[in-house]
Amino acid sequence: MVVLSALPLLLAIPATVSAWTIKNLVTFGDSYTDQSRLGYWYANSTAPPPHYSELYPPLGFAANGGANWVRYAELYGKLKAYNYAVSGAACSNLLTGRPGVGPPAYKDGDFPSIKEYEIGAFATDHISKVKGKSSNDLPADDTVYSVWIGTNDVGFGSLLTGNQTAGVTIVNVTECVIDWMESIYAYGGRNFVFQNMIPLQLTPLYSVNPGPLTRYWPYAHNRTQYAIEISELVAAGNALWNLQVPAALSKLPGAKAAIFDSHQLFTDMYYSPSKYLNGSKPLNVTGYVAVSNITGGDTVVAKNPDSFLWYDALHPSEQASRIVAQEIVKTVQGTSKYATYFNGKF
Repeated sequence: MVVLSALPLLLAIPATVSAWTIKNLVTFGDSYTDQSRLGYWYANSTAPPPHYSELYPPLGFAANGGANWVRYAELYGKLKAYNYAVSGAACSNLLTGRPGVGPPAYKDGDFPSIKEYEIGAFATDHISKVKGKSSNDLPADDTVYSVWIGTNDVGFGSLLTGNQTAGVTIVNVTECVIDWMESIYAYGGRNFVFQNMIPLQLTPLYSVNPGPLTRYWPYAHNRTQYAIEISELVAAGNALWNLQVPAALSKLPGAKAAIFDSHQLFTDMYYSPSKYLNGSKPLNVTGYVAVSNITGGDTVVAKNPDSFLWYDALHPSEQASRIVAQEIVKTVQGTSKYATYFNGKF
């Protein structure tokens, strides 16, 4: 558990130009980052094999309808990516699991989570034992480890609707992500990016704006009440990370971290779409590209997807993912205005 009182003074600095040495990007998270791991679970009734190769369009489609931000970060930043994110993931199923709604082949029919699956999948691929000690085949100075999690932990079926494990709060969820950093640090990781939660109350699913029921929330509910509550959960979680990250780093010699402000980026895209979205038709931040019925079927896909901020009621569009990729690459390079660094640049 991270103690938030009596924090030591750590260097928190805005983005400026620095030397860029990062070559590898290792990612953890949920459907905002996954490309095809969850699809493999469903298609094969088992976990993806070691050194699994992601499937990109036309063989595989991310939750944004195309290629995820990780793929674009590879291209924009000339990085080698290793993606362990799984759609539907929580940080830990012991905290905010959703048994029975994930792939049947996974324990309790839950979604493979960061703590119970993703970290282990990474270790299988990259960690070996040398004279009883862990050895990481990814050089510490050349590699950044990024996590983007929280959407499922705070949303429908979890904290928002009171379905979390008894006694669990947003504090436990944010501490779980700190545990992720400590686990990767033990495996030799030294550079970390925390992508904080987006303003979920602006997504069509959680917005106060009227909208059809979806497979993500197939029941009538008080949209205003839940929009307020989820905005508060997101704000609290992001504020906690601002305290917990530097506190944890003080106990991890040689570690550096950046908090990437996804919340502000998506706020900017929502209120100033002309700076981020493309397309010949009017820009759209309240609707979405792929409209389905309540079971997820009969999907109608817009012909101008790059005009939209959202792909469906919950997920950013592929164009939004490109913007995320651009800013994450800038974060790695030390130039993103959305990044705050602790203990220096990478």
